Amino acid sequence: MEESDVSLPKGKAADCCHPARNVAAIIFQHSAAAATIIKMVKEMLPADMRCATECMDMLMDCCTEFIQLLSSEANDLAGKDNKSTITPVHVERALDQLGFEEWARDVKQHHEEYKKDQKEAPKLANRKTKAEIEGLTEDEQIEMQRRLFAAARERSRNLDQIAVENVQAAYAVYQQQSIDPEQTAEAAAAAAGELDQQ
Repeated sequence: MEESDVSLPKGKAADCCHPARNVAAIIFQHSAAAATIIKMVKEMLPADMRCATECMDMLMDCCTEFIQLLSSEANDLAGKDNKSTITPVHVERALDQLGFEEWARDVKQHHEEYKKDQKEAPKLANRKTKAEIEGLTEDEQIEMQRRLFAAARERSRNLDQIAVENVQAAYAVYQQQSIDPEQTAEAAAAAAGELDQQ
């Protein structure tokens, strides 16, 4: 399938997701997906069995092709609904249209469970910070932050000083190793002459 065959919605989302516009993001996403696939395959195989690299590559290609096909179909369905965002309903309908009805039921079930978990999960806005739990006042929190920043600056200075000392030591070694061989021979001869005179 050529990239020109895949229709993308217009706007910022399409700009950041289009491979020609953001190759680094696509490579990162592919490598993250590949790592997930490799992990899944290793978990499913018996301990005494391995999967050949060629086989793993083929599995990754199949998974990539499936995701592209599914996302293209879901994108088309979203476009027909005049929506610029693919929703779980579009994915479920795409699975149905591609002949994966059983998977569509599983996806719908997992999506319902996810929505239920999200409703029950504590909201970020309701979470308390460690300082709030410990009952610190705002002034005490500010003072604690000031001390933490000061300690971080001191550690940074110490690391900077160590780095400077390491560079100076490396430069001194470099200078000792890069003395001209003729000068070294002359210095050695002069030192030998001084020893003979003594």
